[in-house]
Amino acid sequence: MDVVAGWPGRIAELQVAVGDQVTIDQELLTVESMKMLMPVVAPAAGRVTELCVAVDQAVAEGDLLLRLDP
Repeated sequence: MDVVAGWPGRIAELQVAVGDQVTIDQELLTVESMKMLMPVVAPAAGRVTELCVAVDQAVAEGDLLLRLDP
């Protein structure tokens, strides 16, 4: 399952790593947009199989952030 950016911004913090097991609505990372910190949460429970971004990386709406294996 792909998790994509819902808005443009900069990756402020990663709360998970590849291999982590996550629950639904768990915070995965934080995007800073227009001086606001916006959490990105897991849409479903699963295991993080790929991180596609790094801290301080700019992202656009729709960019792939990470992949979950339910």
